[in-house]
Amino acid sequence: MAVVGAGPAGSRTARELARRGLRVALIEEHQQVGIPSHCSGLISPRTWQMGETGDDSLICNFLRGAYVHVQGGGHVELGDSPVRAVAIDRARWDQSLARQAYAAGAEAVQARCVGVERTRDGLVLHLQRNGNSSRLLARLVVGADGAHSRVARALGLPPPRERVLALGVEAEVRLPRDDYVHVFVGPELAPGWFGWAIPLGDGRARLGIGCWGGAGEPLRRYRQLREAFPWLLGRVRELRFYGGSIPLAPAPLTYGDGVLLVGDAAGQVKPFSGGGIYTGLVAAHLCAEAAAHALARGDVSAPSLAAYQQAWRRALGRELARSRRLRLMGLCLGQRELEMLMKALSHPRLRGLAVRNADIDYPSRTLLTLARATPSLGPLAAVALRRPRALLHLLGAFMGW
Repeated sequence: MAVVGAGPAGSRTARELARRGLRVALIEEHQQVGIPSHCSGLISPRTWQMGETGDDSLICNFLRGAYVHVQGGGHVELGDSPVRAVAIDRARWDQSLARQAYAAGAEAVQARCVGVERTRDGLVLHLQRNGNSSRLLARLVVGADGAHSRVARALGLPPPRERVLALGVEAEVRLPRDDYVHVFVGPELAPGWFGWAIPLGDGRARLGIGCWGGAGEPLRRYRQLREAFPWLLGRVRELRFYGGSIPLAPAPLTYGDGVLLVGDAAGQVKPFSGGGIYTGLVAAHLCAEAAAHALARGDVSAPSLAAYQQAWRRALGRELARSRRLRLMGLCLGQRELEMLMKALSHPRLRGLAVRNADIDYPSRTLLTLARATPSLGPLAAVALRRPRALLHLLGAFMGW
């Protein structure tokens, strides 16, 4: 069988399949796995452990808190807690996970998959490398090839329902604290999403912004972000720009005859933050399990593979749905409402709850805990009167709609 894409989800799927004694080709289009990197590389300690790399040199920085800024200039500080996240060298992290797959027996294939077609004998993958074409026959194909999955398109699986465009920047910049992330929100600042600054230590950081709009919109918004916070981002030396699109809703269908989708290709991304490494690793284990069972039965039809979608939705679906509702609630808020909520978060009890319950893999748990707290009720009632649609999304998050 074949796994297309050697990102974290693809490499982990290939490793789990190879450990089960299956012959698997791990296909990666780039000459080096993980390069170029298109990710901010911020993960939880839980996700770090799941990577099983055993190499602490892959950690660039430890993060203990965050400043949340609104475009009018106000901010709230949430932190002074144990380590909540680590910034990693994403390229080397991906390479480490790929090496685990190779060590388990997966075959490394450096080629670009330009198409997949069904035949009587199985699925034929059309590959290109250095101008040369080749074909690979597989009984089952796993598409782990990102938000614009060629595997999904070629085999007629629908794409994730929503995406934002994002721009990332590796830069030299001095931020106030090396152990605090900065998050920037506001309907005029980053419509559809948010901006960020992640310190790496030694005067370096990863900056970025995501938003709705056309191809040039993230760059325009990034420039506006710098102008809006000159005291923080006024002296930046940009070293590298990168970007892409981030799916913020699961694909409607993540399986078909002879095919499974995992990671960004399946839209298995946290809608509130855009992080997909944790969710991709969880789904990869379930993907490999479903694929192995189907191959053992000799039946790789869609009905045989449907258990995969049921399994990953049981594991991740509730959190993804709740986080999406909370994101939609945030998108309903104007500048005035955001300032009200930021002021409410400055209340000592809410700040304490936020610090104690912070979990970037399950953000809805933190946010819903804060929403239930007494100091939140007044601001939420005021928001409900001004933005009733926001209240509906909050109720949907509570109910798991």
